[in-house]
Amino acid sequence: MAVIHLQFHTDEELLGLLRSGEPHAFREIYKRYWDKLLYIAGKKLNDVSEAESIVQDVFTDLWQRRESLEVREQLTGYLVVAVRYRILNFLARQHKAETYLRDTARSLSPEDRSTEEWLGFEDLRGWLEKMVAALPEKCRLAYRLRGEGYSQREIARYMKVSEKTVETHISRALKVLRAGLGQLISRMLMMFL
Repeated sequence: MAVIHLQFHTDEELLGLLRSGEPHAFREIYKRYWDKLLYIAGKKLNDVSEAESIVQDVFTDLWQRRESLEVREQLTGYLVVAVRYRILNFLARQHKAETYLRDTARSLSPEDRSTEEWLGFEDLRGWLEKMVAALPEKCRLAYRLRGEGYSQREIARYMKVSEKTVETHISRALKVLRAGLGQLISRMLMMFL
């Protein structure tokens, strides 16, 4: 099997190969731009996990839309704009959730707050347990072990996988839980609007 060397190809050439479904072209684009995009997202969010999730979503979208993808400017510009757009969406959702929680807390009397907070906590804990239970087995195991304080290295040894695989499982679990939490908050917002 011939080794494919794509590091000397231009972005335009890589996009052409990507459109034809060439996975090596995708890997080369990923390798070229992952660090740069993560730096941009991490600097804006001050949250490495969320930054990784956003950049991963951009690359996932790039792969899924590879056949119909139209990049009218430089690839680097396209990817940076895609990351910035997702950051803005994330920050807007986060702001709405924080505003709602702050407004709700102000509207409760001190007596209501402790009961309301306790009930809210119990509901949230029950919801979280259901979401964790619905995760794929390996994601759930990695997530729970991490929650118990085990390091990625310890989890990798226990699961007999690489640390990168553990990181992927935990990232996937967090992404699913974040998405579920976003849906839960949206439903709660709709109830009160």
